[in-house]
Amino acid sequence: MTLTAMNISELQEKAMDVVKSRYLLCILTSQRIHQLEKGAPPAIDVDPEEYSSPKTFLKLSLMEIIEGNMDIEKPESKIA
Repeated sequence: MTLTAMNISELQEKAMDVVKSRYLLCILTSQRIHQLEKGAPPAIDVDPEEYSSPKTFLKLSLMEIIEGNMDIEKPESKIA
C-alpha cells in the first residue's frame, strides 16, 4: 500500500515510528500545515492539484515526515 492510499490513522502510526513522541508529532504537523497554508511547496513528490486544499495538508505533512523530508531537530543535552 502506498502512502497516498493510506488513511490518516495509518499515516499517524507510521509517522510515530519516525518521531516517537505524539506531542512532537502534533507540533511538527501543526507547523507544517501552517507553512503549507502560507503557500510552501510540498517537500515530497505529489500531484500539486491533489494536495492544494487545506483539508489535505494533514495527510501531506504526515507523508513528508514518514519519507524523512522534514527537518526534525533533536534537543541537545546541556552539560552543567
